[in-house]
Amino acid sequence: MRLPNVAGMLAAAKSAVVSREAQTTQANLETIVKAVEKLNTTVTGYKGGVLAAVGISSDEATLGQDIKNSTADAKKSEIVTDEEAKILIAYIENSLVPSIEKCMASLKAKKVELAAAGLGDTVLGDLKDLRASSNALGEALVEKAPATQHEAARAANAKVDAHFDDAIKFFGTA
Repeated sequence: MRLPNVAGMLAAAKSAVVSREAQTTQANLETIVKAVEKLNTTVTGYKGGVLAAVGISSDEATLGQDIKNSTADAKKSEIVTDEEAKILIAYIENSLVPSIEKCMASLKAKKVELAAAGLGDTVLGDLKDLRASSNALGEALVEKAPATQHEAARAANAKVDAHFDDAIKFFGTA
């Protein structure tokens, strides 16, 4: 048996162990992390002005749609195994939460520029929308986790919410 065939068989065996639901959820979370990172890059490069903010708005819209699509997939999925839930929760805590934290910090750092362009209220509204969508995804993922992982899943969701809440509070003050 040639080495490439063995590698292919091992990959197939691994895929068989992880459910389609877990694979879809993982892929969706990876898409969201990439969208958050893209938004962060756009925000970091923002120098001010309404026209320059179009990229931020576009990235926020893409992120929002990615979250909504992921929520729809999660609601249609079956309950994942305990081990799959642990892997997904770890990904949220180790990849998604730090990405959101970094992005929210970048947005807060651009508050003056965004406000000067008259976009402070727009950003605040977008943050509230993203937080609501993100929370809906978190709740759907909790529902699809086995009962033994509900507490850990809720804790991961709370970490995501806390970063959005902090940024919302920051943009909600003068």
